[in-house]
Amino acid sequence: MISKKIVLTGSHLTPALALKAKLSEHGWQVIGLKISSPKLNRHQPILAALSLIKLPFSFFYACQSLLKIKPQLVVSFGGYAAFPVCIAAKLLNLPLIIHEQTFKAGLTSRLTALMANKVAISWPSSQPFFSKSKTVLTGNPIRRELLDLKPNKLKSLYITGGHQGSKIINENAAKILPQLLKNFTVYHQFGQAQSESAFKKQLQFKHPRYILKRWFSTAELAGILNQAVLVISRSGVNTITELAYLQLPAVLIPLTTAQKNEQITNARFLESLGLAIILPQSQLNPAALLQSIKVALNQLPLKTSLTFDRSLIRSAADNLYQLIELVMHESKKH
Repeated sequence: MISKKIVLTGSHLTPALALKAKLSEHGWQVIGLKISSPKLNRHQPILAALSLIKLPFSFFYACQSLLKIKPQLVVSFGGYAAFPVCIAAKLLNLPLIIHEQTFKAGLTSRLTALMANKVAISWPSSQPFFSKSKTVLTGNPIRRELLDLKPNKLKSLYITGGHQGSKIINENAAKILPQLLKNFTVYHQFGQAQSESAFKKQLQFKHPRYILKRWFSTAELAGILNQAVLVISRSGVNTITELAYLQLPAVLIPLTTAQKNEQITNARFLESLGLAIILPQSQLNPAALLQSIKVALNQLPLKTSLTFDRSLIRSAADNLYQLIELVMHESKKH
């Protein structure tokens, strides 16, 4: 039996992991390929020029890696790290699918879409950024462990700044822990923003209902979200997708440096479903965070939209897998 190899690349890990699980079910050998690639800084010409000098080396390494792996197909999940791999796939005449998670497509996705066989989009709003003939609405895959959760709301809060973590969220949350722990168990993922020892020293605080970890595993996170009544978080698109699917209320603190105010757009989408209170980072302080949490707990469960169709998210991994099979079938004709 010929081994079916596929390369997944890009910056968005959550949908890639969801697709990997689906591909593995169908006998694919999945290889993750991350190439160190310079980020093009369009606001600082000197840094942009230096980035362009480094790009050929990234392209060379990407070509070398793909020639060694010999995949049947490449799927990109966006971000500048995927750019050299997509170029290499085109040069080597490998079928290429781009998956766009955001509501408005980023520069890398728009460029790599020009050479892709198909562009899978997560939301109808991103379709105008791509060629209609290439675009397929698949949805944004979420971790399979979350698909069948039936939240039991055991008065827990989940605080996270995402995988990278957020020093400002960590520090403000730490200052209101005594108030939160009067009524809730608090799960806190503090990420890479600061060292564990430094943060714990700063806390000078221990409580049996305060569970602090750098990262929670997917299985642990499924358990946490299953009992959470509220999430305090950044508003990355994959976080938003999971919260929308689970109909889980949140206090969102959008990252101000995200491309094209992407996180603000994401947060407003969840707000439109009645699932979010938005707290701008410029207004973030312990008192404002505590007040936002109180408002969210009192108001959001009453406002939650029942009109949001979760089926596209639920079927996203299947839809993306079917698109892969379609592209594979079409590529064999040529």
